[in-house]
Amino acid sequence: MYSSSIQYNFFGKQFRARIPQKKFLPTGFCNCKVKNMYAWNYASESQVTERMENPTRVLQMMIRRIAMLSKRFDGSPESVSIIHSVVANFDSKVLQQFLPNRFSRAVNTMFESAIKDSSGGIQYADVYKDEYCHVNTFGLSRPGLKIPLHDHPDQNAVMKVFQGSVRIRSFTILDEKSAGTEEEEVSTQEIDQIRVRYEGETVLSSRSGEIHSAVLGPKNGNIHEVVALEPHTYFCDFFFPVTPSCHYYVPVQLEPLVAGQTLVLQQIPCPRSFICDNMDFPSFQKFNISD
Repeated sequence: MYSSSIQYNFFGKQFRARIPQKKFLPTGFCNCKVKNMYAWNYASESQVTERMENPTRVLQMMIRRIAMLSKRFDGSPESVSIIHSVVANFDSKVLQQFLPNRFSRAVNTMFESAIKDSSGGIQYADVYKDEYCHVNTFGLSRPGLKIPLHDHPDQNAVMKVFQGSVRIRSFTILDEKSAGTEEEEVSTQEIDQIRVRYEGETVLSSRSGEIHSAVLGPKNGNIHEVVALEPHTYFCDFFFPVTPSCHYYVPVQLEPLVAGQTLVLQQIPCPRSFICDNMDFPSFQKFNISD
């Protein structure tokens, strides 16, 4: 399940998407060494944001920091917590500057019934990727739109909702030994099934005072589904390390789920209904990061 350490608390490339080639933004201005990679003054970050005339540079600085931390990531809870803190404390107002619709969410909501969206309502953008981390963003235009149940094999990730809200259903992957006998395990692998524990639901919201970010681990909460609760909901994912793809699942059992329940998920192809349109959002070339 997604876990939260304070009042804050995920996607592979394997989905159908209409994503044309994008131009990357230059990265030369911040190709410099940072003396202390763990030194980050969260209290002054909002002041830095106000001083920066270009929000793209502020975003670029944060992502470069994530890339540095990911390169040195050792899998420890402390290193996960550090990356989580950087993401959680980043000002959502900076990310909101890049949203495709510059109307306020309130105005969009007022005219929701009159909006005729010719797309599927889900947008996607790759923001940054190297051999150590991957950053992307999703936009869901209507309540009820969802990212289907999927995994991120052997990855840690941080998700940050910077506008709107989502509900997340998550499942923890159980060790193979806990799935049954060796003979049962072989049979399970042959039919692409996996035994998991249902961790319940988590709501993330960009509203003030609400939990807006979450963490998943290589097993804990790794399989999850994301459903938009508000119109024009947007979130970013930060993955470390990088894996090439994800897999999609459906529960074998159809009865209502209870937190803590053990069940079996069946792997399926990417749902045909899961189609993403390209989102106009800043992208950055690979940073030149020295050890």
